[in-house]
Amino acid sequence: MTQVDVQLPIMQAVACGIQAPNPHNTQAWKLRLTSDVEALLYIDEGRLLPATDPPARQIHIGAGCFVETLAVGMRARDYETDVEYLPEGPYGLDEVGHKPVARITLRPARSTAPGGGAGAAGLAGAIGRRQTNRRAYGGPRLTDGESNEIQARLAATTAGTTVEVVTLTDPGEIRPLLDIFRRAMEIEMTTRHLYEETRIWFRFDERQRQTRRDGLSLPQMGVDGLRRRIGEWALGHGDPRRWFRPRNVRTGLATFRRGVDSARGVILLETATNTQADWLDAGRAFARLQLVLTTMGLTSQPNSQVLQEYREMAALQAELNRLRDVREPRKVRMALRVGRARRAYAAPRRDPDTLIIDAPS
Repeated sequence: MTQVDVQLPIMQAVACGIQAPNPHNTQAWKLRLTSDVEALLYIDEGRLLPATDPPARQIHIGAGCFVETLAVGMRARDYETDVEYLPEGPYGLDEVGHKPVARITLRPARSTAPGGGAGAAGLAGAIGRRQTNRRAYGGPRLTDGESNEIQARLAATTAGTTVEVVTLTDPGEIRPLLDIFRRAMEIEMTTRHLYEETRIWFRFDERQRQTRRDGLSLPQMGVDGLRRRIGEWALGHGDPRRWFRPRNVRTGLATFRRGVDSARGVILLETATNTQADWLDAGRAFARLQLVLTTMGLTSQPNSQVLQEYREMAALQAELNRLRDVREPRKVRMALRVGRARRAYAAPRRDPDTLIIDAPS
């Protein structure tokens, strides 16, 4: 770990970015600091998901989330963030972690309003409250007014990109999507080599959660109190024989289905093309979307298993594309259920210093 001054503007930025949503909470980011206000962002190749994310598409979406969360947080600290995607050009899977995803440069904001104005401050204030909430949702359905507000507040972020935000409130449109989400998770949880990847990233008690400060866990799934203690005991602290026991898989699927069935709306992020830049743009839009939802008193959970590009999911993904009339090169990048729920367990994040691989002396 490289020791750097946490008060440097670029380290304040990293501390904002590390709070971003990311797949399996892998926090697959590393940075090379080139000055007090500039850094190169890389994918951490030691934190990939090769079974469920073979092209590292989701991991790159997570990098876009990091960039946007960083930019929102620093705007409230009176810095603008300039982002150059892929400064050494697009790269292949074998170059992940060796070529930068983005160059991030901070500069003082021109606005004379402290904190960049109420909008920036409001979104920045949501960073610490934002979470992927896997509980069952309650309350009224997503309204047309809320849908319109989401669209309006994301318009500036998606302008100049190929990202389209699709908000769905009609139960008739939502129902077949929820069925696909349920079937996709069933494929993932009943296919051993896919579900093994979740086991690797699962943290089975509070000691593991506080020591590792990454990954997934039962409390993040909204499992509390005695149910959590019994569940963690039943999973045998990661014993594969317990993890893959049919009863435990069925219990996990039942919890997931209850969550999906409680959706009060569905939001899709689609891109017109399928480039690494599109992946990053989709991540930035998703990160801002979760912040916007948080400020509106809403919460969400990605149900993007059906979008993963491994062989076992191909037929169901084709069914989704037919349903949504999505044709190559257009892609659905993110799919999430939206609703209202009390706050779930807040997963800890790693120390920002642990992301730094090099810093100027």
